[in-house]
Amino acid sequence: MSIDSNFRNEQLAGETNLGASSQEIDALLTPILDQGATRDQIPELLRRSWAHLQDLREILTTINTLDQAVPSSNLDQAICLKEADALDIPGIGSAVKSCLAEPSIQQLDESIQAKLFYALSLVALISQSYRDGAQHLEKASELCKSHPQDRWQFESARAQALTDLGREFLDNQALTEAVALFESSVLPLVDQEKDPHQWAISKTRHGVALGILGQRQKGTKMLESAIRSFNEVIDACDRDSEPLEWATAQNSLGNALGILAHRQNDLEMLQSAANAFESALSIRSQESCPWDWAASQNNMGAVLQSLGQRKNDAQLLKRSVDCYKLVLLAWTRDRAPLHWATTFNNLGTALRALGEKRKGPRTLEQAVAAYRNALAERTRERVPQQWAMTQNDLGTALQKLGERTEDIKFFNEAINAYQSALLEWTQEKSPMTWAMTAANLAIAQKSLAERLGDAGTAGLALSSFEAVAEVFRGASHARYYQFATEQIAKTRTLLDSLAAS
Repeated sequence: MSIDSNFRNEQLAGETNLGASSQEIDALLTPILDQGATRDQIPELLRRSWAHLQDLREILTTINTLDQAVPSSNLDQAICLKEADALDIPGIGSAVKSCLAEPSIQQLDESIQAKLFYALSLVALISQSYRDGAQHLEKASELCKSHPQDRWQFESARAQALTDLGREFLDNQALTEAVALFESSVLPLVDQEKDPHQWAISKTRHGVALGILGQRQKGTKMLESAIRSFNEVIDACDRDSEPLEWATAQNSLGNALGILAHRQNDLEMLQSAANAFESALSIRSQESCPWDWAASQNNMGAVLQSLGQRKNDAQLLKRSVDCYKLVLLAWTRDRAPLHWATTFNNLGTALRALGEKRKGPRTLEQAVAAYRNALAERTRERVPQQWAMTQNDLGTALQKLGERTEDIKFFNEAINAYQSALLEWTQEKSPMTWAMTAANLAIAQKSLAERLGDAGTAGLALSSFEAVAEVFRGASHARYYQFATEQIAKTRTLLDSLAAS
């Protein structure tokens, strides 16, 4: 099946990032698109599917080279179909199922049957059928009751499959099941003293599932449990002997602390999140793990930006800008087009906040340039909501630049940007988002009218403010409604003064 040409950028990025052939990427990308994944999800889903494909190839090769022969033409077919030039994921699945149904296979050692179920689970996961994958892993685990090491592998993979389903497709029930599985089956199978590496992996993954649930649910219990899990790993792991797991736990800790800090408005906790990301970056490097390094840099940039705005600290905002610039070294346009665009959008927002604190227009001009870079990939056709968001952010930066330079062209450009955003954020589809953006538009129109002495533009601003006020009143947003009514009064005063002059 050929991939829609609209996803050509994602195909090329996958080939570049993974070193995969176009046929391999097509085979992996097709089920991802069939599942309805968003463009933002594609890079990570492709990376995960690629890892599953490598595991599938390895397990099929392992089964074929076991001391105990596995005489099966179906297995031979599956092995042929795993090669790059003949890759057929559904075909492999059918062949492995047929193999498992053969009486001669059912007479073999249970560990071999378990490996075949594991292969079947990998086919399901590549096909984005996470529930099926988890069921096959459960069968594999049941066949390995006398082999705790193998059973841990399958139970851990099963819990991870449910976590992936919950994270990527907003299935909180799957996340709840994953948490329970980690606690009842995965963690009891590993001894922290004897198997510190496997214990750390299990504990961190358990924390991640808790953290995602905590982010989606009210309250703090789940997030606090996630933080405890990550801290246990960090305290137990030796940074030098388990560097990657230690860094993963630090990065995950930073994410959980950041979410909880925002929820509780806790600046000290937000600083702790920044410290955790900094610790992760002491291990993660651009050379050894560029994608994870960029993710931690991006997380650090977001936390520093939030800290800088809350503390009114230009130095923290400058550090945030520097982090986003580093991210762009790894998340390049050819390797991760939408990640690249999102990073430019984040960079623009950090530059805009920094520019408001600096004299002169240069930093605000850089913010405008960053947003325009983001729009090179965030097009209305590909990602309409993100396109509208960047247009709104661009409008704000242009408006600030107009106020700084007193150049009316920037107010006109800001108005155009807000009007573009409103093409997607309509009052019918999202009334509050429409109202916030329409208020931004009205402010820009009023600012332009003041500078031009133009009653027509002032009249447009008044109409916008009046429409916005109605939405805020209807939604019972007292503070926003008060702001809109104040602006209506000011705009009427402006119109009166223009009429009198």
